Amino acid sequence: MAYVKFIPNPPASISIPYWFITTYMPQALGGYVKVYLYLFALYQDHSLDSISLEDCAKVLDMLYSELISALDYWHTQKVVDFILLSDDEYELTFSLTQPAASINTEVTASVETKTQRTFVQQTRPHYTSDELTLYCQEHSSIANLFTVCEKHLGRLLSSTDQQVLYGLYDWLNLPLDLIEYLVQYCASNNHTHIRYIEKVALGWVDQGIKCVEDAKAQASITKQYRTILKALGMTSETITRHQKELLDKWLNDYAFDLSVILEACNRTVTYSSSPSLNYLGSILDKWQEKNIRTLEDITKLDQTHSKEQEATKTKNGKATKSKNPHFTTTYSHNWDLDELEKRERQYLEEQIYGGN
Repeated sequence: MAYVKFIPNPPASISIPYWFITTYMPQALGGYVKVYLYLFALYQDHSLDSISLEDCAKVLDMLYSELISALDYWHTQKVVDFILLSDDEYELTFSLTQPAASINTEVTASVETKTQRTFVQQTRPHYTSDELTLYCQEHSSIANLFTVCEKHLGRLLSSTDQQVLYGLYDWLNLPLDLIEYLVQYCASNNHTHIRYIEKVALGWVDQGIKCVEDAKAQASITKQYRTILKALGMTSETITRHQKELLDKWLNDYAFDLSVILEACNRTVTYSSSPSLNYLGSILDKWQEKNIRTLEDITKLDQTHSKEQEATKTKNGKATKSKNPHFTTTYSHNWDLDELEKRERQYLEEQIYGGN
């Protein structure tokens, strides 16, 4: 019996529902429409079993959070079924017939309700001085925001400052109290440049921070990161993804108290000529194996190891009196200094790691 294998090809064209164009597209934000059209095209390609939403966001030049927000919007409009199956898996189905009832979730242009809207525009809009003045006159909350930020920054706001701060509200849709906390947080760390503040805001949006409580929790974690890195002599403003993964492992997976990690940092700096996170990790891995949880546990481990070392020396007949009890300051010119340094490092590492 003969068979033929079909090789699927992407469709040359797709048909956009008339009801979508006339009923739903006019009231939707441009970024939402872009997401719908792109994913609807992929939906028509039967050669695709699944797609990466992260890759789609990159193709569309959007943040991942923007893409998710757009799909959530179309889900509320019943244009698609966008269902979360697990932490990193969704199910997406497009409606090919017009929904029975339209749910009008168009967000009003009122400044007081804009915190409910999710941004999709990739670059911050430009606001003229006249527009900003009008916003301040019509909405006292915006004028109050500028006043509070001036106190935190210790200067009068320039036109650029006002544009960025209003953009955090209108473009990134951050709540006013979160913007105030953001400015206070940056200023308390001696970062008052408006571009730095905007960069931090973008990072918070990408991390899903939407309220002051979330921001405070993240600030506390970041402070712990920087405390550990500073103890190792690493003072870079940027915390890399690799560094964050290691720090999260010790703080969350191992659940070490910060004081324990800092003690490991002290030993790393003392005993290593090139302090690094890898060296620090080797100490913490050994302490995790020995169920070390407090500074008292470390002290007991050191004492136990010292006793074992003394017992081993005595057993090997090394703990004997010196034949020449007198101290001499005569230096030998035949010492191998590299070998001595190597043996000293091995001894110190044994004390740190708890080996024999």
